[in-house]
Amino acid sequence: MSNRKFIEGIKIIAKYIPEDKMDDYNYHSEHDILWFGEYNIVTDEKDIARLLELDWFEDEESWAFFT
Repeated sequence: MSNRKFIEGIKIIAKYIPEDKMDDYNYHSEHDILWFGEYNIVTDEKDIARLLELDWFEDEESWAFFT
């Protein structure tokens, strides 16, 4: 994944994280996959479509991408 796809995806997901959870550690990396944020928090269909275009996908109830 390119830096551009990673950064744009993080920005899209981050805008859905509630303010009271912004200081939580809601990411994990293992076996060439990084997980970030809960999958179900992104609700706008356009944002979901864009994340999929950027090679993000749902895994373990989170947004994920291959590193």
